[in-house]
Amino acid sequence: MIDIDPVTLIVSAICMGAFIAPLAYQNFKVKSSESLLQKSFLEVAQQNGIQPEIQERWRNHYQLGLDPKSKKLIYHRYGAYPSQGIIDLSGISKVTLDEKNHMVQVKKEKRVIIDYLALQFHYKDPNHPTKSLEIYDGELFSDLAGERVLAGNWKTLLEKTIHS
Repeated sequence: MIDIDPVTLIVSAICMGAFIAPLAYQNFKVKSSESLLQKSFLEVAQQNGIQPEIQERWRNHYQLGLDPKSKKLIYHRYGAYPSQGIIDLSGISKVTLDEKNHMVQVKKEKRVIIDYLALQFHYKDPNHPTKSLEIYDGELFSDLAGERVLAGNWKTLLEKTIHS
């Protein structure tokens, strides 16, 4: 059997606690921040009579929610320039992707860098201007984390909802 000195055991426990405490604190902060974002999102939805059955949040900066029964989409952008909006899909004729990019050449290889990605809503009324909902902004984030696929999935889902 191994004998463990009580002083060594106490020092080891203190060191482990000192290592784990910041990680646990950070995890607590992230979860409380996420719950506040979700709470504010659901409050706005409830105030407007929307019950989003499908929701998605990414980068803790954007959130979309769709209520297919009432054909309404709710959008939140958090951060330094927050915005929120509700789009009534019954007045929308089609949804497109708005992508702004530029080309970079490194030696012989050409790369396309996406600067901006948004869902663009075209209204049935031609006098109503199109509405864009930002999905990705290259000024805020240095790389894509699946936003192109996410935007494509939402475009498909919204088109199905519009035409149903």
